[in-house]
Amino acid sequence: MPKGSLHPDVILSNETTHTTWSIADVAAESRSRPSQSAPAITKLKFFSPDGFDQSYILLREHWVGSRLWVKLRIPMRPNGRVGWVLRSDLDEFHVTHMEIVVNREARSLTLYRDGKVIYRAPVGVGKPSTPTPPGHFWITEAFPSSDPFYGPYAFGTSDYSTLSEWPGGGIVGLHGTNQPQLVPGDPSHGCIRLHNDNILALSHLVKIGMPLLIK
Repeated sequence: MPKGSLHPDVILSNETTHTTWSIADVAAESRSRPSQSAPAITKLKFFSPDGFDQSYILLREHWVGSRLWVKLRIPMRPNGRVGWVLRSDLDEFHVTHMEIVVNREARSLTLYRDGKVIYRAPVGVGKPSTPTPPGHFWITEAFPSSDPFYGPYAFGTSDYSTLSEWPGGGIVGLHGTNQPQLVPGDPSHGCIRLHNDNILALSHLVKIGMPLLIK
């Protein structure tokens, strides 16, 4: 920030107790820096691979002259990409004070509100040959399932698995299971499996835009 700037940066998300998210208003290019001349990374998308509104986690606001830029997480391969778009490229901002943490070693999921634990459940994660990728992600989709393999409910995330040829590009999901005896454990191709009663409980608690830390 230049000395004497009238517009200090604003942190939009700490991705634990305060997270801001939005959807795209314009299919604009995200840039590697807050500048129209910076290299383009990819265009903002209106829809997820499954046809839901594509959400974005917003990290920071930064003024360049009279233009307000927003740093955001980008759901794409490789995982962990970030970019910059103009504030005018995004819709209204939404805020959540909740966070999901999946601990792969402990085979557990913990849901926090304002930093306090409100729900815990055992999980199944990726097998050693197809591990669940770690990092900072978020919930992008939520829908009831009619496929017994996925249980009664499923969430899509911004995490991409090691299987790029998987239908939909290999998005890591959180879902129920028809093999409860494998949870907790490491039976999956990267997705996070829960007992059906746990995924149904989470269907009432977890919303689009909620940050997900996989460690």
